[in-house]
This record gives sequence, C-alpha cells and structure tokens, in this order.
Amino acid sequence: MVVKLDGYHGTFANLVNDILRNGFNPQKRDNHWLGQGSYFYTNKKLAFWFISKNAATDYLKKEIGNKLAIIHVNIEENRENILDLDDPENINDFYKCINEMYDYFKPLTFTDDKHKNLCLIIDVLAEIYNWNIIIKTFEHAHKPSYGAVNPVQFDKKIFPIDVKYKEKQICVRNNKCIKIMEVEYPDNEYIYPSTIYF
Repeated sequence: MVVKLDGYHGTFANLVNDILRNGFNPQKRDNHWLGQGSYFYTNKKLAFWFISKNAATDYLKKEIGNKLAIIHVNIEENRENILDLDDPENINDFYKCINEMYDYFKPLTFTDDKHKNLCLIIDVLAEIYNWNIIIKTFEHAHKPSYGAVNPVQFDKKIFPIDVKYKEKQICVRNNKCIKIMEVEYPDNEYIYPSTIYF
C-alpha cells in the first residue's frame, strides 16, 4: 500500500532553483532527530518559523540577506518502507528491530543526548530495514519561540491541563519518494501571534 504525505521545507530563495533541479542534498549531522535525510514539517507555518529562526541565528545565513521560501512537497512511499513513530505498532516494531540488532549496538558509544542516540540507531536500522521515511511528532512542554503561551507557567498559575506544542516532522532519506515540489514565498499569513500574558 502506498502512503501519500504533504511536507513543507523552509529554505532560502537563492537555493530554490538548485533544489528543484537536483533535489534535496541534506548535510549529515550526528544529532538529526530522525537520522540523516531531508526534513519536512507537516505544517507550513512551522517550516517558515524554522527557516526564519535559522536565518536570524546562523551568522552565515544571516549574511545571505535573501528572501525565504517554503517548498511544499508531495511524498509517496510503500507502507513497509516507512517508520512512523506516532503509530503504536511501528513503535513495537522499532523496539523489536533494536532488540534483534542488540549485539551490534552494544559496543557503540551512546551519550545522554537523546537526539544523537536516536539519530545513530535510526541511521543503522534504516539501512537494514529499508526505511526511506521516518515520521515522529515532537512535544514541547516549554514555550517554543513560535508559541504564544508558556504551557508550564499556565499549568502552574491557572489550572493544569497538560496541553503541549507539537511538531510533526517527516525525514525523507531517499529523494525518489518526493514526487512533486511547489514553491511558496511567505507573506504576512505566516506570522505567529504575539505572546499571551496571564
């Protein structure tokens, strides 16, 4: 069964033509949340937030001083080549795969950094089990920079409701899964509301 997904990737306008021509070419890092690959949000505002935050804090990118762009992609892949860490059965399978490869992982060096550990494990298992797409929703108890409310402070001051900010991300390890790309240049609709005080 083929699964179809929509994803949004924030980038700079001067990189758009190369991406459209040659596909995504992600840099390798040991702390990618879901292993090596191209990252997409399922929400275009989050993609814009990420690239605008990146442009403001990375001095090399800040110097580019160029327009931001969002690339909307249609992603397709067979169900068996997707690891969806929001799905209970897939989580069971993920731990089963780790157990099967335990002797391989045992001598490797793991740290207290969960991102690095997850990145290493997914990179190894994705090669063995042919996972081309990894999906996971991340929850934030604190207030991310796009958030209008600090949920922790709200729960302490008003009443506890335990609602967190969520970011669903898709990591695509194989460009062949990306079928259609469309470019958008953000305008005011992408701006998040200002902080809510209570």
